[in-house]
Amino acid sequence: MNMMEGNKLEINQKVNEKLEKLLEIAEAKKHHMQRILELTQKQSGVLSAEQVDQLLAYIQDKQEHIDAIKALDEEFSDIFEEIKEKVRSGSFKDDNPEGYDLYAGLRASVGEIKDMVEAVCALETQNQNRVREVIQDVKARISSINRGKRGYSAYKQQMPQSDGIFIDQKK
Repeated sequence: MNMMEGNKLEINQKVNEKLEKLLEIAEAKKHHMQRILELTQKQSGVLSAEQVDQLLAYIQDKQEHIDAIKALDEEFSDIFEEIKEKVRSGSFKDDNPEGYDLYAGLRASVGEIKDMVEAVCALETQNQNRVREVIQDVKARISSINRGKRGYSAYKQQMPQSDGIFIDQKK
């Protein structure tokens, strides 16, 4: 093996290691996205039952997964920047078949993540519409209660005494 082939082999190995790390990150992100999808589906259930406490718990859980995904995305982006020119070159498939297979797996994993993101977005839109309906219902109830209070207080008001009072003192 000449020096040029050895150098190429070493470069391919480093690229493959980075691709393996990217796959690992993508799998972790996929796990978090799956949890977000499940939590969003659960949110739909509690919206119809109007269970606010449970809804808030799901929102907090989702935020934790979103924060984890953000950190994974930053790590992914940093690593991918280092190798993107190599994996996107026309000769990558021929020069590094093992790496190309890893890259194909990575693209498939990213595609699955994208599908989950789209599913979450669709559910979130439905949930937002349901929340608007619940808010309108609550506003209507509050308005009705306020009208009832005003009516009740009108009947309960003490009328000022403008006439004299007759007191019968016979026993």
